[in-house]
Amino acid sequence: MHEWNFMVMLPAGHDLPSLSNIHVLSAAFFMGLAAAAPMGPVNMMAMRHGLAGGWRHTLACGVGSVTGDLSLFALALLGGHFLLHGLSNPALRIVLEAIGVILLFPAGAYFIALALKDPTKAFNSARKRWGGGSVPAHLAGEAAQAAGLTIFNPLTILYWISVTSNWLLFADPILGSNAPGWGILMTGAGLITWFAALIVAVRFIPHGARAVFFRLVNAIFGLVLLGFATFCAIVLSSHFLR
Repeated sequence: MHEWNFMVMLPAGHDLPSLSNIHVLSAAFFMGLAAAAPMGPVNMMAMRHGLAGGWRHTLACGVGSVTGDLSLFALALLGGHFLLHGLSNPALRIVLEAIGVILLFPAGAYFIALALKDPTKAFNSARKRWGGGSVPAHLAGEAAQAAGLTIFNPLTILYWISVTSNWLLFADPILGSNAPGWGILMTGAGLITWFAALIVAVRFIPHGARAVFFRLVNAIFGLVLLGFATFCAIVLSSHFLR
């Protein structure tokens, strides 16, 4: 987080506390927006499912991701240093990194292979799969999957611990005991704003271009997963090469 400077020149009649409140609440909003915007696994999953199954699937992924992010933010507000201390444990980090390598490499390879296939065939196959069964069950499963991808991502955990500790430094003197509530509200607004924009984007992509765009999303999704897996493998290998 960048440091925020509240020592501004104010014209006569302007209220410094109210301006400080605007800074604090805006910072929380952009914290949420910055957490949601990077093109990571959750965003790519939301776009992929939305293209094949409709905007409701993007909405479900967004609900799961927002829930996961706000849960981490709330935990960080209550005591993020405990989470950070746990992640610094070498044994726990080795286990998390090994799980990342085992799970992410095959998943990344699968989506790269899917991107190399005929885009129309892959797209129609995905639509057929999501078209069967109960729609509410599909949506609930996608929301849970997005929440899991968010909550169990070590980089996301570290992000929330870092930005929350910085935000509280200047939010607490201004908002006092109301800081956690306002923080969760404004951070949630930032997260929701991003996924609302994503839903609009998915909704208005021309149907004729969806199969090709689906192929592109699969390729990016696969590369993102392989990137995370490679990072985990490099960090994991460093434990054994010392």
